[in-house]
Amino acid sequence: MLIEYPYSQRYLFTALEASPDLFDRLLEGITPEETDARPDPERFTIREVMAHLAEWENVFLARMTRICEEETPLLEGYDEGQLAIEHGYDRTDPLEQCGLFRERRARLVAYLRSRSPEQWQRAGNRPEIGAITLEALAFLVPLHDTYHLHQVQTWRQRSR
Repeated sequence: MLIEYPYSQRYLFTALEASPDLFDRLLEGITPEETDARPDPERFTIREVMAHLAEWENVFLARMTRICEEETPLLEGYDEGQLAIEHGYDRTDPLEQCGLFRERRARLVAYLRSRSPEQWQRAGNRPEIGAITLEALAFLVPLHDTYHLHQVQTWRQRSR
């Protein structure tokens, strides 16, 4: 089924589809030293960022699926730092994780493209922010990407 999206959703899909390419460009020629540099002790390294992004594609898709399939589901938060430890983000290959991110992003985009206009308005509940529609959650994804794109770019600039 082909759905005609308003301009904002067209822009959304462009942003969602562009992020893997942007990360690929930012990671070109990266060294192990750069992937493990931690200029801010409170934030992920580039290696950990890529594992985080790959994992969160599944989290975002699971939340979106629940919003579409359940009546106002409770979408609980995660301790990102604990997930990083439990899932060994610090031992992953950032380029491999970028590939996983790309694959999972394609799945997320395909899922969103197949949703009806009514489903875009369905909502779940995030305890820390309240009700969130599928549409609002979908628009948060490229903002999350941009946060980490800026982080990776900044980390690489600092290491040069």
